[in-house]
Amino acid sequence: MQRQLFALCLIAVACATGVHGSCKATLNAFSTQDATILTQLAHVAEFTLQCSNSAQPSLFAEFPCGKVVPVAKVGDSKYQVSWVEDIKQGSSGNVQVRLFDEDGYANVRKAQRDGDKVSSVKSLLDITVPTKSAYKGPWIKAELLAAVLVGGVAYFAFTTKSKVQS
Repeated sequence: MQRQLFALCLIAVACATGVHGSCKATLNAFSTQDATILTQLAHVAEFTLQCSNSAQPSLFAEFPCGKVVPVAKVGDSKYQVSWVEDIKQGSSGNVQVRLFDEDGYANVRKAQRDGDKVSSVKSLLDITVPTKSAYKGPWIKAELLAAVLVGGVAYFAFTTKSKVQS
């Protein structure tokens, strides 16, 4: 009887501490570099997840806009999540991405159904993804600069001609 009670308590403690224990992520982030002919910027976060019990869970990511998407598994303990944003809304800085395992995702869906705040659901891990703004082209277009230069040369030529003829 005592063994069964001890086993039950041990299972309860294991469930309370979580299946995955504590996890740490090593992150590499990539962003679109040149946006001169694009309408959207792409951001990719690739990370290696190391959990204390060597688990490799299926993950879901929540972005600050509230969108929740599945995270792609690209190798042993390697995951990747990506998103796009309009160039006009894109800026450099840090984006906080919350990661959930399957149980956490079920709690997120339940909170969304019930109208509760998703921020109240405990995430498995939060990662900060640094994003960079992309090059959007020169401040002054080459055509405008050429037109101004041609106008300046023409003005100089006509004023010089009028001075020489008078």
